[in-house]
Amino acid sequence: WGTQAPTRTLLAAAAALAAGGASPRLFDGGNSFDGYFVARLARQWSPGPEAILRRIRLSRAFTCFQLAQLIETAEPGTEPLFVLDLLATFYDESIPLRDTDRLLATTLTHLKRLAAAGPVIVGARPPETLVKERWSLLDRLETAADAIWMLRAPAPEPPLQPRLF
Repeated sequence: WGTQAPTRTLLAAAAALAAGGASPRLFDGGNSFDGYFVARLARQWSPGPEAILRRIRLSRAFTCFQLAQLIETAEPGTEPLFVLDLLATFYDESIPLRDTDRLLATTLTHLKRLAAAGPVIVGARPPETLVKERWSLLDRLETAADAIWMLRAPAPEPPLQPRLF
């Protein structure tokens, strides 16, 4: 997780796995899949990027209910599963917090089921300032995870001061 959803990092990892012959699954919960970014990576790694792109299987969800259903009905497999920006739709203020809490609990149970068969990598970001009460969702995700990494943007380098003489 990070202040920005770590989508590019996860997309690069999925593309690298696809370049190596794996067929990663991507569930996009934040409408953040960047096909141009993945295609640029594939072109750098292969003269025929189409084979890499064909290996990546993408499913998009536009509401937390769709994402929960997608995860619930997913078949366990040994291929890696990436969930991009899992909590983005759960932060929707139009859905009561109690409903998103219940739905997230079910979703986490199914993610654990999928992780028992193969790797599951989930990306998330903290809620926007307007929905601070939804921090509990990120806390629940962290509690359920086997490992957590926080990605930060690189620190800006101080400007170089030219020498006077």
